[in-house]
Amino acid sequence: MTRSGRRRVPVLLALAMLASAAGSAPALPARPAGFDTPHWAQEPSAATLARFGERSSPRAEQLYFALPDRFANGDPGNDRGGATGDRMRTGFDPTDKGFYHGGDLRGVIDRLDYIQDLGTTAIWLAPIFRNRPVQGTGASASAGYHGYWITDFTQVDPHFGTQEDLAELVRLAHGRHMKVFLDIIVNHTADVISNGDQGYRDKTDFPYRDANGQPFDDSNYADGTRGFPAVNTRSFPYPPAFPTPADAQAKKPAWLNDPTMYHNRGDSTFAGESSEYGDFFGLDDLWTERPDVVRGLTRIYQDWVGRAGIDGYRIDTVKHVDLPFWPQFVGGVQQRAGRDFFMFGEVFSADPEVDATYVRRAAVPRRRTAARTAGPRA
Repeated sequence: MTRSGRRRVPVLLALAMLASAAGSAPALPARPAGFDTPHWAQEPSAATLARFGERSSPRAEQLYFALPDRFANGDPGNDRGGATGDRMRTGFDPTDKGFYHGGDLRGVIDRLDYIQDLGTTAIWLAPIFRNRPVQGTGASASAGYHGYWITDFTQVDPHFGTQEDLAELVRLAHGRHMKVFLDIIVNHTADVISNGDQGYRDKTDFPYRDANGQPFDDSNYADGTRGFPAVNTRSFPYPPAFPTPADAQAKKPAWLNDPTMYHNRGDSTFAGESSEYGDFFGLDDLWTERPDVVRGLTRIYQDWVGRAGIDGYRIDTVKHVDLPFWPQFVGGVQQRAGRDFFMFGEVFSADPEVDATYVRRAAVPRRRTAARTAGPRA
């Protein structure tokens, strides 16, 4: 999601479901029976794929995409997210389409009859993690009602309710034989780090440098098999800084407050190298080639599986993250969640060759989805 809240039409691709559960996982709420994706030891033949496509099981999912803030207001007491003051502090202004309108998880719970009556088999929730309430100034200011400006990946945004509200929604949906998917982000966080908001600086002219000042190519370490060079704030094309002391502690988990966990190359032009390394309209772009970042993000979303008992993830901005990240992340999440935990992601492209890269290089099948987005308004 951009600063202006602009939406993109996604191409949905499967990104997981191949490994069996490993290790000790916490007990989860029972999930409804559903998909059982085949696990092929080698590339399946066209005939095999055709036979699988004709099977009645697994069933096709009909997803209902709910943007909680714009769906229904079930609890007016959380409209301001626990903050006080004007809209620049609370983010709440139902007269402005760029600010919070009051919808929440309680509103989704209250409308489960409506959602189910549409033939829905799975609810896909826009990000519900805690966001920076407002970004920008003056006429360019808007709020994080869409959920894509995360500062705290460990908590439900108070504008949307509580952890208990999410657990109740999952429990009630499961009781109706509906799954619940959370929309997640691994590409970026809210715009907290300052680097002058200058143009993109490429790796050829401005290579990363280790703590001793020697240039290195971070992509050589992206698969996690080699030790990553020691770096500091002088290692980047734009030395990162925080506008205020409070900004230096704005994110959770705490490792996200380390400015060397980000690319720090300036804004993306959405072409070439910058598509993966540049800031998405100023949003702090995570250094996903760095193993510390891979492990940290994997742990975040492993933990949510156990905390919420959800059935899968929809992953935002997949195309803007390096390919070696995905097998590590998907494998780590699935180790905790098991094979019935399904993930699908957004690749903003109409080019089948581009789309196929994310399916084939990740060695997983494509899965069709149908989504509805119409519904009550807050």
